[in-house]
Amino acid sequence: MGYWIVHLRHKKHKMGLKEKLLENKRLNEENQFKVAEYQSELAYQLGFEFKTDVDVDYDYLYDPFIREYADLQLKLNNGTSQSPTEDRRKVKNITDSVDVIKTALTNVMSNTEVWNEAVQRAGVMGGVDMMGTQNSRFKAINILSDNLNGLIQIKAVDDDINKLAWEIYDENAEFVEIIFLNKLNKLSENQEMFISIPDSSKDNQDLKKLSSEIFESKQIGKDPENSALTGGVTENYRKIKSDGELELITKPLRGNMVQDFYIIDKEAIANSMQFSTEINKIAAGILGGYDSSDGAIAFNNNILSTATDHYIEPGKALRPKDKKRFQEDYKEWFLEKEIGNQFPFGEPRMKEQIVKKEEKEEAVAVEEQQVQEQIV
Repeated sequence: MGYWIVHLRHKKHKMGLKEKLLENKRLNEENQFKVAEYQSELAYQLGFEFKTDVDVDYDYLYDPFIREYADLQLKLNNGTSQSPTEDRRKVKNITDSVDVIKTALTNVMSNTEVWNEAVQRAGVMGGVDMMGTQNSRFKAINILSDNLNGLIQIKAVDDDINKLAWEIYDENAEFVEIIFLNKLNKLSENQEMFISIPDSSKDNQDLKKLSSEIFESKQIGKDPENSALTGGVTENYRKIKSDGELELITKPLRGNMVQDFYIIDKEAIANSMQFSTEINKIAAGILGGYDSSDGAIAFNNNILSTATDHYIEPGKALRPKDKKRFQEDYKEWFLEKEIGNQFPFGEPRMKEQIVKKEEKEEAVAVEEQQVQEQIV
């Protein structure tokens, strides 16, 4: 039946995952509604006390470590340390922790700076993955970016200066999330705190421009190098009837006008070697563009699933068979979502012209039939 037709899937065992992802999306959307509600209330509550975030109390964190640092330094300087190597290591850990916090603050700022724009494009290419980003992380970033009220505490877990973490609470003092600073700094070397959906829109357009034997374009102005896609396809990729004629559909327009449309042959496009090669390049770019599989999974669950109804569990690494399926699904999605089904053929015309043409064809047919009868 052709590659582009949506294949039957074994969906029953996947319904649990789909429902889980959709529920997470619902919770994130609910959280974002709270952000909008909070921001909207600000302008109407100038006469009320304004709740502000409590500053992170780094002094409270460092008070015992400063005393320990001073004690260790005194022993090292006086030569009374019983384990100089170990004490020097502890001193270094305390001084290094300051840089850990500074780096974490920089990394949080870089994430919160792009957060609002990512949320504005949520669920689409270039936006935050509403299905895969954990609800706790979604809420935590809104608190960190001052979009919501909350409380952030700095802790040395197990009283270990190497285990610095922010504990984040909402305005009702309910725990939201704990973020270990070392892990945050490591993650920020190549990823964001949230999962974003890769944007392949430019690659998709470039594919159409490069595949000029498939996708129709027209010259803009007098410069032959300046052309734009029309949205249609060239003659070889239009549906043909069994008699070899172009298959057309006539649709009514306003003002007693009608328009002919040709049908795009998506199966012929799917069988094009160049098309398949270029599609695989784009899919491979998404698969290989990140150290983890998060980007590809986010793209699948938010974009490809609209055509395939196939979902992948976030936080997993894609195996070779999964990557192969991703490429196949990208092709299926592109054919369904990025290419139209019909395109206008010729210019709109008056509806009466159709009637007169049909009457003329009918008259000719009757005349031919009469001639045949006379011959017999």
